[in-house]
Amino acid sequence: MSTAERPEIEYQKHDGADASPLVDELTPVFAEVYAEPPYYMGQDEVALFRERFDRQRQQEGFSLVTARADGALVGFVLGVPLQPTSTWWSRLLTPLPPEVTEEWPSRTFAVIELVVCAPWRQRGIARTLHDTLLQGRPEERATLTARPEATAAQAAYAAWGWRRVGQKRNPLPGDPIYDILVKPLR
Repeated sequence: MSTAERPEIEYQKHDGADASPLVDELTPVFAEVYAEPPYYMGQDEVALFRERFDRQRQQEGFSLVTARADGALVGFVLGVPLQPTSTWWSRLLTPLPPEVTEEWPSRTFAVIELVVCAPWRQRGIARTLHDTLLQGRPEERATLTARPEATAAQAAYAAWGWRRVGQKRNPLPGDPIYDILVKPLR
């Protein structure tokens, strides 16, 4: 597809209230992307995504950014601020010092999902979604998890200023290991 034939990508930010009706549209994109290697996620993880999305969108500070081409959803990113009681720093493979794991209001924003459908990759969509989500956040830093073997995602995150601080087992079927990455926002 030449540059002239590529549809313009439209980005839109959503808060928790206006994100609710989008779950039926987000779910197949999530399922498509995470069915790929190295994830190989199935219906259990898709159901868990829907369940968590409903809880996350109700949290204060929830944010979702969608990317559309000719009206069709081609990617999205979402996140929530971590609360002082967050379990984000549990299930660590090696202990981290309290200066890394301690949470307080406005300390950390967690990027929960960042997905772009395969035909739309390598066009800067993930970077724009990422930057739009994090732009103007009041938190001091952001965190996310990424599979160590997800080399394209890992390379992108490194280029965007993220650094690995540890590893944890994510509470998903099979207990996969994820790297924990952190990025300063100020």
